[in-house]
Amino acid sequence: MHSTTLKHAMPIVATALGRRFGVQVRVGGDQAATDGQTIWLPDLPADSRLRPVAWGLLAHEASHVRHTDMAIFQAVARESPLRRHLLNLLEDIRIELAIRRDYPGTESSLARVIEWMLAEGHLDPPDPSDHPARILTASLLLILRHRVLGQQALTQAAQESERVLRQTLPAARVHRLLGLPTEVRGLGSTAEAASLAERIQQLLEPDRTASQPEAAERPASSDPEAGAANTETEAGECPAHPSPDQASGEVGDGASDTEARASSQTEAEADPEGPAANAGSIAADANHSDSDDLLQRVIGAGEGDLGDDLFASVRQVLATESGAGGARPSRLPIPEDPPCHRPFGEDLLRQVDGTSRVLVARLLGLVQSSRMDRPHAVCRGRRLVPARLHRAGVGDARLFVRRRSRIAPNTAFHLLVDLSGSMNNPTPSGQRAFRVALESALAVALALERIPGVTVAVSAFPGLGGDTGRITRLVQHGQSVRQRAGAFQQGPRGGTPLAQALWFAAADLTLRSEPRRLILVMTDGVPNDWATAVEILGLCEAGGIEPVGIGIGCDVSTLFSVGTRVEEAGALKQTLFGLAERLLV
Repeated sequence: MHSTTLKHAMPIVATALGRRFGVQVRVGGDQAATDGQTIWLPDLPADSRLRPVAWGLLAHEASHVRHTDMAIFQAVARESPLRRHLLNLLEDIRIELAIRRDYPGTESSLARVIEWMLAEGHLDPPDPSDHPARILTASLLLILRHRVLGQQALTQAAQESERVLRQTLPAARVHRLLGLPTEVRGLGSTAEAASLAERIQQLLEPDRTASQPEAAERPASSDPEAGAANTETEAGECPAHPSPDQASGEVGDGASDTEARASSQTEAEADPEGPAANAGSIAADANHSDSDDLLQRVIGAGEGDLGDDLFASVRQVLATESGAGGARPSRLPIPEDPPCHRPFGEDLLRQVDGTSRVLVARLLGLVQSSRMDRPHAVCRGRRLVPARLHRAGVGDARLFVRRRSRIAPNTAFHLLVDLSGSMNNPTPSGQRAFRVALESALAVALALERIPGVTVAVSAFPGLGGDTGRITRLVQHGQSVRQRAGAFQQGPRGGTPLAQALWFAAADLTLRSEPRRLILVMTDGVPNDWATAVEILGLCEAGGIEPVGIGIGCDVSTLFSVGTRVEEAGALKQTLFGLAERLLV
């Protein structure tokens, strides 16, 4: 069995986390992924070493669902492989900061994923021989996660990455890149992360103006002040304009300037350091050209040059682990809320109101009787019973009255209605079985919600269109059953995914605070996955949830330890009423 206790069963924990994060989680199958709305996780054994990794991945993906604008992300991702990779690593950090603020406990879950990836060799620092684009992105990932997210396990890897990055890219570019943590901490949306990714890419663009022929062919001046002026001009500052007098100087002065320049040139040529200086200038030009080529390789990098997505290895390992013993079907279905047809609901309420009122009266009478606060005589107390004072003469000291406190039902019900294709069969009265089941469930739900201390939910399986990976929520705990009557306009479809429905109901009831929790199942067929149905029923009983089965024309005693059989759907309503009375009191 994949789970030893219901509390620690992966579908139950995933449901609790998904509800806490406000996202849909589907457990089972052989994939770990998200489509931006739903998160899929494989069902791992209770003793799997990858369970903590799965919870960290769930927190990460849940934050994407909550905080990432997928339209912006996908639009930017089409710009270039480098832009997509930069945005991905920036957005990962941004959304993890966000979910840590919302749910501080996720910090340790996310840190465990990083520690596992580091131990498995999925977060090694880049090698100097790697493609420069991979050195850039791998270094930024490790450095930013260490400095922004404070993931201390990455300290050594981040330091080594910085060393390799400084050896690879020009010093000025690295200096500006290492100033990013402050900006990353301040990112407030996917759009802002995309803007920062664009600015990083622009920072890496080769310096085109410095490599033009005019700049390369311009002779260097030997005048230090002129050199400084040239440097300032190249830096973008405008040189001082010459005065008219300087521009139209005397010929003699011009001749003297010419001679001085010639003399300086002769001295430079006679200077033994002159050729070395020229060689240094040529080397500088060559280095500049090499730097431009390097940056161009980074900008033009393809997908294969950038490495994998950070969490791709986690998803792959989880999928492999789940498939080691054969891929298991989806266990935890995704809930769906059907439309509520008001006219149909009003008609249905008129049909069931009479029987529902009778059941309410019976249930209220039984509950009140069982909770009746009957006084009893005791020897000590604050309130005398005048009618018993005469008993003091015969030595009976029980002259005081005490009231017993009774506990309210405090019960949570979850009704499961089988809507498999066979439920379309007619009853002897001519009514279809699925209609009798839905009407019975509605009548009982209407009655139960009127009882103080009782809450009720109703779900139908399979999902709309016969999807075994979904379940249809007709009524949720806390919703008005009367207002949801229009959702009971359902029809038969598909098979009998009882196991998935039981997982859903068990997960729902596990999160309830009521001390008593019951699942009532109305079904007319054999479950699609018998073994899993038996497993979850055993876990329910061990976990304090009471499953009760009602077999419509079939025997459910081999599945349910508590249950009954009705020969046809027409008798379902009365049987269900009787069960509600017995279970509630």
